[in-house]
Order: sequence, then structure tokens, then C-alpha cells
Amino acid sequence: MKKNFLLLTIAILLVGCVTSKQSILPKTLEHEINVESNGYQPLDPLPVYEVVLNAAGDTIGKGPKIGQIPKVENIKIMATLPDETMRLAIGQVNKTGSISFGATSIGYKDSNYIIVLDYIKFDTKSLTALIKQDDTGNITDFKSITTNKPDTLQMPFRIIPVYVGVGLRFTATIHVLDGNVNLSNLFGLGLAAESNKINGTLVIQTLGISGQNISTLIPMPSQLNTTTIQNAIMALAAIKAKIYEADAEIHPRIIGFYNNFGGGQKTINRLISSVLSGSVTHVVRM
Repeated sequence: MKKNFLLLTIAILLVGCVTSKQSILPKTLEHEINVESNGYQPLDPLPVYEVVLNAAGDTIGKGPKIGQIPKVENIKIMATLPDETMRLAIGQVNKTGSISFGATSIGYKDSNYIIVLDYIKFDTKSLTALIKQDDTGNITDFKSITTNKPDTLQMPFRIIPVYVGVGLRFTATIHVLDGNVNLSNLFGLGLAAESNKINGTLVIQTLGISGQNISTLIPMPSQLNTTTIQNAIMALAAIKAKIYEADAEIHPRIIGFYNNFGGGQKTINRLISSVLSGSVTHVVRM
């Protein structure tokens, strides 16, 4: 347990030393909505269309709602989520409130950012989508499809990795007051807050994990500083240790995707609508 806590602490405090790139600020509100995002894109947890099979392989429950499927042991649910990782996403918050995730790692004065660090245990699903672009390369239409043979399609398409699973999310929302700030070092953000270079809030969230013993461990949203970051790390470690306990409620969710198509907030909203319509399925055996 101590070793796991130490590894989690080191990963969170020193995560993400990526190449610095100054963001290109959009010139108009319409441009802000269409500013492209790339790379790992966290999502607020979305329901996944679950299919529960018995030992014989027969379907005994299906649907996106928890009440539509029978209760399955946690260990069997976790067995369907073979991968485990920590992912960092840094986004710039535009004047419209939309967020563009990408290669940003340095925060600049009078700008707003969101830093999301996810610990996730997941399975990767494939979402096939038709994508139309205009002559300048801007995405004009996005539509998910269900097909096992995308090579037969006549229109351009992309296969988008969608992550289904459970996990923990560390989110810092910050405003840069002075100078430039390294956004990829959470410990450095705490020091910057105490030096009045930034201000912001810190939130801990579970992804598909709940239960009485879990809820009591989640700290309230708080101002960003070194103390609240340390408290958040302790809470994350404590919750992570309880994931496999029998009284924990485990329900896989759609928690993010890998943006390999670009596009702005409008395109991402269309992707969200697609997964909510049942385009992504997760199978669990009793």
C-alpha cells in the first residue's frame, strides 16, 4: 500500500513534461467554438450501452441504465477492463466557455485553463465516424456509423478510440494572474498559487465508482495550493485502494476518447451525441 501511494504521488506531482507551445488564440467567438482539440480528451462520465451475458453466453440484460442490467460482481466487471493508465489533458478555456485540449503546457497571463489528470482502468472501443471537411480542412459534418467493414465506405472516415471504464479524476481550473506558468507540473501549480501567480480551484471526482465508503473520502472542492493538492493525492490513493472491495459500486462509463480528427466544440458535441445514442457497447459476463 505504501509503495502504491508513493508511486501515485510521484506520478501526480511530476506528471507531464511536454514540449512548450504557445496557444494560438482565436480571433472571433465563432473561431473559439471551432478551435481544434487533439490528443486525449476527457469527458464527463457518460452511460455506456451494457450487455450482460450468462455463463452460456445468453443475453440476460442490456441497456444504458443501471436498473436495466443485473448486478455483476466487481471482480468480473474489472476483468473486462484490461488496461490501466494515468492520462493528462490540458485545455485552454475560451471566452465562450468552450475548452480546446491540445499541446498547451504553458499558461499565460490573463488566460484560463483546465488541467485534468485521470487514473483509469479501461477498455478501448472503436467508434467509426464519417467526417466531411471543406476546402480549408475545417470539419463541416461528423456522423458515427455502425459497420464491421469501414473499408467499404465511399466517404472519408475515422476510427476513433473511445475509453470505457472506471477511475478517478483530478481537475484544476486556474486563471493566470502574472507571468507564465508550467501547467504540466501540479506541485508547481500549488507553489504558483501560493506566490499569487495563479488562482483556481481543485476538484476530485470518481468515474463509475460509488458507495458509502467511497463518498466519505471525496474532499470538497477547494482553493488550489500545495496543501489541497497533497490532500487530494491522499484521497485518490485511499479511493483507489477500495475499488475492488465488495461494497463498492462499479459501473463502467464512457470517460474519454482520443481525438485523432481535430474539430472544435461543435464536432465534439456530435461525438457525445453519438455515444449517447448507443454507438458504444460494453459486454460483461456473469
